[in-house]
Amino acid sequence: MLKLIGTSILCLSLMGCLFVVDSKQNAGRTQWHEDERVQLVSGQTSAAWVRDTFGPPDRSSVRDDGSEVWRYRNTRSKETEIGMFLLFNIDVSSDEEDTLVIVVRDGVVADHWVERG
Repeated sequence: MLKLIGTSILCLSLMGCLFVVDSKQNAGRTQWHEDERVQLVSGQTSAAWVRDTFGPPDRSSVRDDGSEVWRYRNTRSKETEIGMFLLFNIDVSSDEEDTLVIVVRDGVVADHWVERG
């Protein structure tokens, strides 16, 4: 019985050493912030304000109707390392991207949304 209790205590104390997790997050590139995005009002916000606030878009295109589509990207990455008591390590990394899409027509924001990815 004493041997079983000793073995159980040893196993429980080693369980904390079996898994090691190390996680790092990198902000990456940021072109827009949420507090600025909420100030966009379709039909009211000028294209000049958008350029002054967010800078030049990461990508832009022109539609058939003459409106422009501006895209601003925010990127971030996450790296996680999981180790199992000197036996092996697993590295997991993920990249995330949020894109603010703004449609400009006649110098005014016609529509806007965020694409999460």
